[in-house]
Amino acid sequence: MINVAIVSPDHSLEPVDKVISEHDFGCQFFKYIYKKLTDIDEIYQDCKGKCDVIFFSGELGYHYIKNKFPDIRIPCTFTAYEPIDVLSILLQFKNEHPGTKLNRIYCDFLTPTNNYMGVSQYIKKDECPFFYEDTHYDYKHLTAYAKKLWDDGKIDYILSRSINNLKRLDELHIPYVAVFPSEDMIVKSIRTALKELKLNQFDQKDELSILIRLPFGEDIDQEEQEYREATLYKMLVDHRKENHIHFSITQGFNQFEIHAQMEAGTFEVEKLRPILLKMKKELGFAFRIGAGVSSSKERSRYFSEHALMEANRYGRNDAFFVGEEGKVTGPLSSDTQLMYNYSNEKALNFARDNGINETNILKLISMFEQDERQIISSHELSSILGITPRSASRILAKLLDLHIISLSENGEHDRSVRQGRPTHYYNFNGLEFRNALM
Repeated sequence: MINVAIVSPDHSLEPVDKVISEHDFGCQFFKYIYKKLTDIDEIYQDCKGKCDVIFFSGELGYHYIKNKFPDIRIPCTFTAYEPIDVLSILLQFKNEHPGTKLNRIYCDFLTPTNNYMGVSQYIKKDECPFFYEDTHYDYKHLTAYAKKLWDDGKIDYILSRSINNLKRLDELHIPYVAVFPSEDMIVKSIRTALKELKLNQFDQKDELSILIRLPFGEDIDQEEQEYREATLYKMLVDHRKENHIHFSITQGFNQFEIHAQMEAGTFEVEKLRPILLKMKKELGFAFRIGAGVSSSKERSRYFSEHALMEANRYGRNDAFFVGEEGKVTGPLSSDTQLMYNYSNEKALNFARDNGINETNILKLISMFEQDERQIISSHELSSILGITPRSASRILAKLLDLHIISLSENGEHDRSVRQGRPTHYYNFNGLEFRNALM
């Protein structure tokens, strides 16, 4: 019999408990309650020896365990919302609070990692609720953003799935409406998790999800949007036919989703380069690509959304990849592909304390891991990080002040002489770099 761990805050367990008591899922459940996210560490240690899958009542716990234990082998899932569920929640709120506009509420469960559940496709931009836009998805950051919106007079209510955080909202005197998943959502999520687990036991497959987004500015008219979408779609179907490969293509507003299955463990990032390089060469407009692979289609899409966020941050026509271990790889068109992970709290704290973008610090660590003896300049760093040379110079100057890097004595070797301002080259100080960031 399959053993399933149910992991939830106390107040969120009741609807889940009701579902598993009234439905026969053909498995055994073990219930765990956490008061703070760090309690999940001990829960995971207990689950490892007896559970086949870990089911979280919400996304916070799921994100925590995937970041804290990037190499976790037990399949994890959570009660997933669909766009129709979110729209239903917003409609119910409007019915109960007709005097409050949607753009005066903050939804703490609509985040970059779930692509804000596509709400902006259904609601006009100036009428949309506030979303949570930070990459750090935890109680502390959720509350800080809620307080800022409230103090700035931008919101009247919060729609919150963070049940363990409601007491803090009470203390701040911020009105809220607690959002609980419906019984149907819980049933569907549990059945989907069990179905995927059973299928994987018989036929091990990896799921590949690729999201391709076409950034449309306000200056792009409807005809130009249609042209770009049609051009990209034709390129994708031609690539599929010419290379005799199989994948599905789903088109949404300014976005294409590609899905494919493959034998477990056979995917290689290099397989994405041919179509990526073709797109960079032949498409005369902006695009961003995120790709993810997992044993679960749900998680592969989650990873592809995370990878797409990295592509958006990079700000150039390129692709990024996130695999089961949670590491980001990219940019994929570059000969220098960096691998980094947002679970490095030491590096993230360093970035915040020193006013440096967190992603840039993580990428620097990847550069160090690839070759700690390399010599770098602001120009080369700007190209690798996707930032301006001026921004790269500021980062290098800060690291130089902290003695994490040093000026290179032989940086001009085998380099062409440049006119104007001299170019400075730097070395990593291995011991200091490790102590500060790793």
